[in-house]
Amino acid sequence: AKKDEAVRPGNRGDIDAVITTRELAKMIRHRNIPFASLSNDGKYDSPMGDSSGAAAIFGASGGVLEAALRTAADALGLDGPIEHEGIRGVERGVKVATIEGLGSVAAVSSIGSAIDLLSNDEWKKKFLMIEVMTCPGGCLGGGGEPKSDDKDILKKRMKGIYNIDSSSTIRKSHENKEVQQLYDNFLGSPLSETSERLLHTSYAARGSPREKLSQFLGAVDLRDHEGAARLCTEDCIWDTNTPAFGAACGQESIKCLIKDKLPKVDKKCGQEIKRHRLMHVDGTDVLGADDTLHHFDITLDDAGLIKSLTRTSL
Repeated sequence: AKKDEAVRPGNRGDIDAVITTRELAKMIRHRNIPFASLSNDGKYDSPMGDSSGAAAIFGASGGVLEAALRTAADALGLDGPIEHEGIRGVERGVKVATIEGLGSVAAVSSIGSAIDLLSNDEWKKKFLMIEVMTCPGGCLGGGGEPKSDDKDILKKRMKGIYNIDSSSTIRKSHENKEVQQLYDNFLGSPLSETSERLLHTSYAARGSPREKLSQFLGAVDLRDHEGAARLCTEDCIWDTNTPAFGAACGQESIKCLIKDKLPKVDKKCGQEIKRHRLMHVDGTDVLGADDTLHHFDITLDDAGLIKSLTRTSL
């Protein structure tokens, strides 16, 4: 999943590589590094070095939800247990808990269980928050984890994760000093414009016009003229509805517009790339890289390539 996220529009260009646990283990063995005897001295890179128990449990089904509940309880001034056993476990299915002062929440393990839960609208009435992890048991049961014949391996991994949490000095995400510093000095506050832009994302159904639009605009943002053209039919028409750029007719014209006419993008390390962002949960309204709102009309051919794309300012 993380490998896919790294090349998604909005992330592509910001991430150098994604390495799974199993790939890292192979690299360690290949280099003959005595991993078990390595010292744990030294300081990790900032701002990702210091961690909390809440961060550790993200790897288990129910962990993201439990971490969020810890912060929500503090924000609302609620007293109660920091641990929520009812939403823990590696079994497939839906785990439900009711938190006094908050409401009912659900942790879903496996995509099949999520489909069952969302098959009707009852979940909208029942739950304040729902966590869904596609991999059984959570990330600890993901495709990039080491293979094992031990039938209890997921339970053992889960136990290890919660042991890290219980022995951590900091057990709530919002109490992490580096996270606090990041908000104070850069993001501003949760749900600020900056944090919304950099920490939130949007999704589109596979093969839908919304997804193709997201992919196309993502390529435009990075000035990937070849990548953008590959998403289009040979005779595609891209109408920008602007005096400066007009309409590009055909793949070669689209390449030329992106490569030669649009302003160059500074791709220096650590430099934020201005990007288009899909608005709402569906549809093709987009907030432009210049923070102006637009609507795109898009048509696809039978092969899923873009036949026409028209931008209208809102």
